Amino acid sequence: MHTLLSITKEPYSSATIKISDIVTSALESEVTLLTVTRKQSSEQATLDELQLVSEHMSTPPNILVRQGNPETEIVSELNSGKYNLLAIGARAHSSAPTELLLGDTTHRIVKDSPISILVARGTIKKLKRILVCTSGPNAGFDAIQTAIKIANHANSNLTVLHVSRAIPSMYTGLDQMGETLSDLLQTNTPTAQYLRDCANLLNSEQIDAEIELRHGTPTQEILRDVERNKYDLLIIGASKRSSINRVLTDNVSTQLAANAPLTVLVVHSTI
Repeated sequence: MHTLLSITKEPYSSATIKISDIVTSALESEVTLLTVTRKQSSEQATLDELQLVSEHMSTPPNILVRQGNPETEIVSELNSGKYNLLAIGARAHSSAPTELLLGDTTHRIVKDSPISILVARGTIKKLKRILVCTSGPNAGFDAIQTAIKIANHANSNLTVLHVSRAIPSMYTGLDQMGETLSDLLQTNTPTAQYLRDCANLLNSEQIDAEIELRHGTPTQEILRDVERNKYDLLIIGASKRSSINRVLTDNVSTQLAANAPLTVLVVHSTI
């Protein structure tokens, strides 16, 4: 397990490093700390700064300094094939050219990256509450297994959320609109079996977790749940299928990485 942690100068790097350190420690990951500077910047001065920063991390990281365009250098490093996770910091503004900004750059990376991505936002001291969202059977169990690993290490409360897409308004009279989790679990549908498998997986790992069912647009329902509850981390799985469902799922991942008011971990495979 190897994480590429991309940061810029203060004040943005501190929060990114803290959150990433909590997650990578839970995942028992080796970390490479990368910063991309302007060409006129002093590489030695930057190395010295990063060395000081790294002293506050749980495990001493490898340190890399690159000069040039942040996106180009990050993608180039990822192309080495040795990383399982990319951790980057989100920002509300897009004026700093050396910052990997949440916008077109992050949109492309989150959408196109073959590895998992942690978009760090805000500040946390520990992971108390984790929300993991699944799109159902086609998503597999990668996100759930990753959430279990992190929750076990951090002793966090875990909530599993599945959002069932709303039935078109012309069919709102159908009984399914009133379907509860209990109702669903008594059926033999693929989604019901999947959620039962999730529950069994949680029980086998002795994780005290809640499973919740919502109806509606996934992004909206997930953000609504985040607003109601004080989660520290949102984990969502990326679909593996090259169909319209993958497009929809990946769009949800990208939207949440851009708009959720907390740190988001997009999981492409168990990490």
